[in-house]
Amino acid sequence: VVSLHELSMSISKDMQLSERETDDLCRECGLGGDIFPCRMCPRSFHPACVGLPVVPSEEWFCDNCTILVQKEKALAANKNAKAAGRQAGVDSIEQILKRAIRIVPICDDLGGCALCKKKDFNNAVFDERTVILCDQCEKEYHVGCLRSEWQVDLKELPEGEWFCCDSCSEIRSSLDKMISGGAHPLSESDVDIIRKKHESKGLVMDANTEIRWQLVAGRSATEDGNSLLSSAVPVIHQSFDPIIEAHTGRDLIPEMVHGRRPKEGMPGQDYSGMYCAVLTVGSTVVSAALLRVMGGDVAELPLVATSMDLQGLGYFQVLFSCIERLLVSLKVKHFMLPAAHEAEAIWMKKFGFSKIPQDQMEAYLNGGHLTVFHGTLNLYKAIPLPES
Repeated sequence: VVSLHELSMSISKDMQLSERETDDLCRECGLGGDIFPCRMCPRSFHPACVGLPVVPSEEWFCDNCTILVQKEKALAANKNAKAAGRQAGVDSIEQILKRAIRIVPICDDLGGCALCKKKDFNNAVFDERTVILCDQCEKEYHVGCLRSEWQVDLKELPEGEWFCCDSCSEIRSSLDKMISGGAHPLSESDVDIIRKKHESKGLVMDANTEIRWQLVAGRSATEDGNSLLSSAVPVIHQSFDPIIEAHTGRDLIPEMVHGRRPKEGMPGQDYSGMYCAVLTVGSTVVSAALLRVMGGDVAELPLVATSMDLQGLGYFQVLFSCIERLLVSLKVKHFMLPAAHEAEAIWMKKFGFSKIPQDQMEAYLNGGHLTVFHGTLNLYKAIPLPES
């Protein structure tokens, strides 16, 4: 198999930097400035976004290229064996049409007023068919439906944030408070899980190392928060090929992690409602999870990842527990996630998720929409009520 990243690497690896195009923006934070390119692919980065104090003077490879170079070395060292999913003697670039690349499709079924379910919006003028979106659950409403169904009489589109109900407003307030609280220490039982995982692998966990978890939202992130988000992107990229938006071709992983909106006047999906939960060991992000809290009805976990060299040590298990306890405190009822086929069993056996019929899922969503990935199945878990 071959990823889009491998294809771009293959095209550019024999060129000098002056002969090929490189990105004009940092792949991690999306900004310009003093950036430098990977030696093997077009990706460019700020030194700080990849943990470097200055632009490196020697050859430097991004995380993806480093992994791919290691794969190529493994293949070269064992001509008759499979390496990284490829058979020796087979040019994986020529097989690209056989690869199921993970692409975010545009679904015609998305959109529609959460109350009347119709899609006849009018945003040219303010009237009964003007649509307004809740800034927490992200459901869409006709102004007229709000007036007739809920007696919410809007005379104009409100400035700033707008919430469709008290529940969404309270959840936003609680999440903002959680974010402003910064990093939170783990419970002793969570630390014990990580300690026992280390011991089972013959490793010793440094008792003096501080392990914390933190919730960050790109739309309101501080400088430290943006640094955490930038560190989370390569962690997720270690486990996922670029997730391509079908009609723009852009990699959506940095967009989702940083909770970005599409640029003014440009098409694209709005991820400003996305949160990122991270687990840090010392100052290093070791595990990251993207989270959407769609009001009191549903929360979803679109992407999760742990640094490859630290997998199996309990870090994500603990981060998931922290997220689940947060959802319990927010009184969210239903938890959903898109699972790749090969990960279904893990989610179901280890984390208590199950398959859910489409009609039941739509009833729980009640006009909300999940993040859509090609080739995944939505799994479901009920969130227990908070203890009184």
